[in-house]
Amino acid sequence: MTKINNLLEKTGIEKESLNGEFNAIVSKILNELSSGLLYTHTRVNANTRKTMESASFLYALIELLEEKGIISIKELDDRKIKVAERLVKKFVESGIGLMYQDPEYDKYNFEHEANIDCKSRLSICKAMCCRFPFALSRQDVEEGIVRWDFGKPYLVARDDDGYCIHLDRETYKCKVYENRPVPCRGFNCKDNEKWKVWLDYDKKIINPELIEKINRNGEELYSYSKVNPTEKAKEK
Repeated sequence: MTKINNLLEKTGIEKESLNGEFNAIVSKILNELSSGLLYTHTRVNANTRKTMESASFLYALIELLEEKGIISIKELDDRKIKVAERLVKKFVESGIGLMYQDPEYDKYNFEHEANIDCKSRLSICKAMCCRFPFALSRQDVEEGIVRWDFGKPYLVARDDDGYCIHLDRETYKCKVYENRPVPCRGFNCKDNEKWKVWLDYDKKIINPELIEKINRNGEELYSYSKVNPTEKAKEK
């Protein structure tokens, strides 16, 4: 590092200028890489949906023919749903699935934002909701502010401690609050049964089972990541 600094002094190149140019180049490369991956993953996901739909029909038809020997459209549809659920579960558990918000909403015009006094609860909950995995939207990815996990596209990026990478660990405040995704805006911890943060919301009694589950194996929560973001908003 000393040799590099000496070389910069001899050539008259300002370190600040060099760092600025380098950061700009890296930022451009990351944006182009992100755009390319978004296109690739979108195409892969479209093909996967078609494949899984065909496989669901096929397995359902085989099961019905085996069991009854009679084909019924209603029975075929019902069985298709059941078989599709099994296939989706296996696909998610494999870790190669593409997670996404479906349907997507404009986060800057989202009408179902939760009204929770987070400030008075952070000392107790320790921003537990910032450890929940969820998928970003195309808007988030293209905007390039909220980071996502390259190993599990397009789930929000998390640190080794399981917390969202954008959370300030000292204040428990979001570093990208103005640009936060729809699930962050819509999540209501007051009486959400799927993500039961509180045993008693009014008395501020935390749910130890959820904390234990997250600490034990956060990966289990990935199966809940492909959700309609307004589910959390509407569970008020």
